[in-house]
Amino acid sequence: MGFMNSRFDARRIGPFALCVVVVLLGSIPAVSFGHPSEQPFEIIPGSFKFIPSTYQAGAHSDWTTTFDFAREGSRTFNDLKDTTVNLPAGFTASNTAVSTCTFAQLLGKIGGPAECPVSSQVGTVSFELDVSAPEKVKVPVFNMEVTSFGVTAELGFKSPGLTQVLPVSIRPGDDGITVTSPSIVELGEPHEIVFKVWGLPAASEHDPERGLECYSRGGVYGCENGGQEAKIPVKPFLSNPTSCGMFKASMSADSWEAPTVLSEAETETGPIVECERVPFDPSVEARPTTVSAESPSGLEVSLAVSQTWDNPDTIATSNVKDVKVTLPEGYTVNPAKGNGLVGCTPEQYAAETASSLPGVGCPGESRLGTVVIRTPVLGEAVEGSVYLAQPYENVSAFGSPEHPDGSLLALYVVAKAPDRGIIVKTAGKVEANPVTGQLTSTFQNLPAQPFSTVTFKLEQGATAPLASPPVCGRYVAQAVLTPFSAPEEPRLVTNELGIEHGIGGGPCPAGGTPPFKPTVVSGTQDNDAGNYTPFYLRIVRNDGEQEITKFTTILPPGLTANLTGIPFCSDAQIEMARHATGQQELTAPSCPAASEIGHTLVGAGVGETLAWTPGKVYLAGPYNGSALSIVSVTSATVGPFDLGTVVIRFALRINPTTGQAEIDGTGSDPIPHIIDGIVVHVRDIHVYVDRSKFMIAPTSCEPMSISNTITGAGADPANPADQQSLNITTPFQAADCSSLAFKPSFSVTTSGKTSKANGAGLTVKLAYPSAPQGTQANIHRVKVDLPKQLPSRLTTLQKACTEQAFDANPASCPAASVIGHARAITPILPVPLEGPAYFVSHGGAKFPELIMVLQGYGVTIDLHGETFISKQGVTSSTFAAVPDEPVTSFELTLPQGPDSALAANGNLCATKLSMPTEFVGQNGMTIHQSTSVTVTGCPKVKTLTRAQKLAAALKACHRKPRGAKRSSCERAARKKYGPPKRKKK
Repeated sequence: MGFMNSRFDARRIGPFALCVVVVLLGSIPAVSFGHPSEQPFEIIPGSFKFIPSTYQAGAHSDWTTTFDFAREGSRTFNDLKDTTVNLPAGFTASNTAVSTCTFAQLLGKIGGPAECPVSSQVGTVSFELDVSAPEKVKVPVFNMEVTSFGVTAELGFKSPGLTQVLPVSIRPGDDGITVTSPSIVELGEPHEIVFKVWGLPAASEHDPERGLECYSRGGVYGCENGGQEAKIPVKPFLSNPTSCGMFKASMSADSWEAPTVLSEAETETGPIVECERVPFDPSVEARPTTVSAESPSGLEVSLAVSQTWDNPDTIATSNVKDVKVTLPEGYTVNPAKGNGLVGCTPEQYAAETASSLPGVGCPGESRLGTVVIRTPVLGEAVEGSVYLAQPYENVSAFGSPEHPDGSLLALYVVAKAPDRGIIVKTAGKVEANPVTGQLTSTFQNLPAQPFSTVTFKLEQGATAPLASPPVCGRYVAQAVLTPFSAPEEPRLVTNELGIEHGIGGGPCPAGGTPPFKPTVVSGTQDNDAGNYTPFYLRIVRNDGEQEITKFTTILPPGLTANLTGIPFCSDAQIEMARHATGQQELTAPSCPAASEIGHTLVGAGVGETLAWTPGKVYLAGPYNGSALSIVSVTSATVGPFDLGTVVIRFALRINPTTGQAEIDGTGSDPIPHIIDGIVVHVRDIHVYVDRSKFMIAPTSCEPMSISNTITGAGADPANPADQQSLNITTPFQAADCSSLAFKPSFSVTTSGKTSKANGAGLTVKLAYPSAPQGTQANIHRVKVDLPKQLPSRLTTLQKACTEQAFDANPASCPAASVIGHARAITPILPVPLEGPAYFVSHGGAKFPELIMVLQGYGVTIDLHGETFISKQGVTSSTFAAVPDEPVTSFELTLPQGPDSALAANGNLCATKLSMPTEFVGQNGMTIHQSTSVTVTGCPKVKTLTRAQKLAAALKACHRKPRGAKRSSCERAARKKYGPPKRKKK
């Protein structure tokens, strides 16, 4: 994991001894002559050398550094001011091998030698010092007690006239040792500096030089105080690199006379050889914070490398070059961790220094866990934090051609020992398997310094960064560690851990397949019958249950929507949304706002706390065999993670018989199980269809239900064949239907011009009064009895379309079965619904059924009317289940023709026609009426004069036999139609 990237700055403290002394020697002041020399100030070419006593890789060798400055006679050209020595990276030193010397002990008595414990001596330094006369000096170098904050280590020595303490720092970039001596006092000029640090300071081989101090006085060179034992256990102090090849060291110096002009030198050391002898024995241990399935989980991962630093007779263990840690399959990212999480930017990461204060650098909101590094070369652990690196802005965590600026998941490791001036900084990439979500962390080119253990602890709790596997079982974590000694031979180590319980410590799921028992809550916000109302749908599953992959929802009859005036989100715009980032969709949605009909909120993660991602719902056009569709566009953005958009398109189907709306997820895009390797763990889906004046409640208050089919992932979410479905219904019932009015108007007309060949025609019209939505009940049932004078035409009934042909495709029905045309205008669609009326035979039924196929805007409604002919020849049609949809007007025309639906008995103009009619509203209100049939096309009736009427009446009387009856008839006719009697004057 990320902790393996730790830049073990602590180890740099090893080379410090050598560098420090070297710098120290370079820092010995020189006599100032007050003016610059005409000769350049420079390090004598070839004088700077860094030489180990053996070139065996990992050996605890002695290190010798030499350098000198150009001079004339005994004087240096110009006076030395600053010196910096950079030891080769990979050379390591320990601060646990010897004791320390205090500054007071280093000072000792005036005029006398240092009084440091002999056990603190780590080497010697010799040089010539120009004061009044050249003097040769060789004195012990001691490991000092560190008193300065932020200093990795300090070395010190005391010579006649000069006592010096040199701080040691860690070089950023390669974690090598750098020793700098700034602003050297102008008291003397050092030459022929030879600095030697012992690999095993307490070894008896160094006893002759332990405490030895040598001086040249008056030309006589003498040494004293040597031949002492360290009297402490022999422990390694220095180690050669554990990789083979050549190494480079460098130094620079300047003078008081020309402080901006540096003299620089470089030397090459090596080759370091026999890396095959270097031991390397790593191991890994992973310990989750929970052994329950699909739960928020922290994780402690420890990488260990068996070290030989405490054994002076062995070669040092190889340092680790690369680390790749793969968590067990099933451990995935917990999206809930994204709540409140931020990424550490490259600038914030760069601001982390050994002395930076809390709050400077990576923010606390980016913290994922802790890291503890233990090393054999440092007495105390180096501790710190692991941070989430800002996604795709972490080029240091290995960019790729696809993402040159970094990866989605990356870690910054920052550990410090501020009192030592030590900071461990490293970056690592975390790759998530795109199919399983398995996590692999990679850290490459680690500092060439040793560690015993690196322990990385991911935080636990409700928003722990990991989710445990969904089923019980044994799981294997593995690590691949590549040693510097053999980069071509990486070592694989493994560790087994177990998930022993189900959710909350309960039993494990039987058969290894999680249960599937989601819950659904759905309904309308306002259930007043016929009113506009938002609609909501919520699907919830618990941890440990199968993931939700799809769902289909069938609304109850009458719960409809007003599509008038809503444009579609086009296919091109939907495709644009699929390729947009989540942030883009949040700020500039791809679909137009005018097509928006609602919004979503999706909760993802494991445990009590979820990460919530917002989305929007749009109306769209044809999809998956349906003329209408609904598109959900969710911005998959949580905290610093932007996983793009999740676009799920549902076919919107309208049941042709009931008018019910079905949001069909069968052939839709699945709810993603994994995005870019991040297992989504969808737990809670909220859908709100809340566009103003869009959804309309039924006008029936009968108990109904909302039907939902939820599809689960089975045991393997990646295998569609493993899915299983569950049907869940939610009760639904509108309220206050009795307050709705029910006042449709109905009119019927026929033509008086009929014939045996063309039969009779009929036109019926229905209209609703103009009234606000939510004040009128829709029609539920209609029954009409045709006048006896308009019987069904049996020859046409015999030509009815078969049920099989009609169900397959009404357009395939014979032309003779088409008996009319219907047209309905509804306020909820922008176009009328219209189409042919058929006679359809259902085999065993006595009479064919009248079916009107109404189409428009991709919607098809089939109005079914049951036909019945009584023994008296009266035809009735009953529409027993009219869809609960608002209608402004409806018209059915049954024309005359060779295959007309109706025949005519007698002269329709000679009699009054009426049609007994029954209307039943969705709210139960009933209207019974006798609807007059208006007969059109009848000849006009002539108006006769009284004389003409009398003549006609007398002519009629003449048909009676002669006698009293005829006389009586004539008298009555003359009385009724004869000229009026004149009034007497």
